[in-house]
This record gives sequence, C-alpha cells and structure tokens, in this order.
Amino acid sequence: MRKLLTYTLLLGLIITSCKKKKDENGPLPPVSETPEITEVRVSKTTINQFDDLVFYIDYIDGDGNLGTEDADVKSIFIVDNRDNSIVHEFHLYPLLPVDEVASIQGTLNVNLENVILLDQSNNSETASFSIYIKDRSNKKSNTINSGAVTIIK
Repeated sequence: MRKLLTYTLLLGLIITSCKKKKDENGPLPPVSETPEITEVRVSKTTINQFDDLVFYIDYIDGDGNLGTEDADVKSIFIVDNRDNSIVHEFHLYPLLPVDEVASIQGTLNVNLENVILLDQSNNSETASFSIYIKDRSNKKSNTINSGAVTIIK
C-alpha cells in the first residue's frame, strides 16, 4: 500500500510539472495563411555539369493549401540567379485533402535535373538559386536563396 501511495504522489507531481510547463509556454502563436519558407538546403555545394541538384525546402503554412491536383499548375519556383530569366517551375500535389484546413509544416525535396554551365567556355561557374512557393490561393511565400553551388565541367 505504501508503494502505491508513493507512485500516486510521483505521478501527481509529474502531471503538475507538465501542466506548469505548458502554461508557462502559453499557446502557440497563430501561423500565417501565406506560406513561409524557413530554410533551404542543397544536396551538394559542388556538382559536375549535367548532375542533379536536390533542394530541401522547409516550409510552414497556416491553412495547408499547398499543392494542386492540376499538374499544369506550378507551385514551386526555382530561379537561377546567374540569369533571372531562367525559372524552373514544379508541380506539387496537395499536401492535405483540398477540403481540409490545417496548419502544416515539413520539408519539400525538389530535384533540379541536369544543371549546366551557362557559358560552355568556362570550366566552372558559381550559381545560387532563389526559391519561393505559391499556394492554391496564389499567395506567394517569401523568397530564400540557396547559397553558392559550384558547377564544374
């Protein structure tokens, strides 16, 4: 009986301390319905010409309306900063059912195939890429730069 009383008191203390921590932190702040990119990483900082480059895009979205079933609608945009007219566009399937509204966050993995040197007379070039996303309401996220990637022949 004495052990049962000790365990009950311990469990009560644990529950009380958990409640205090939750109350001290307060409620989570609201998440914007405009998507936000929080970080971008690349698979490699040096690649050979014609290799693929993978972008890891961390995002958060307050209403979860990223992606669309229509494959012709693009949601992810990667701009080659060596020539801003080069924009790679990618389709994104819905991350939540279209009729569901919820805050979501995660990481998108986007594969950019066959990265090339823009000037073939060069043996190498340094490139960076600007990335943004759009949701089904056409709200555009912030733009994040990938950092430098060296492309070699």
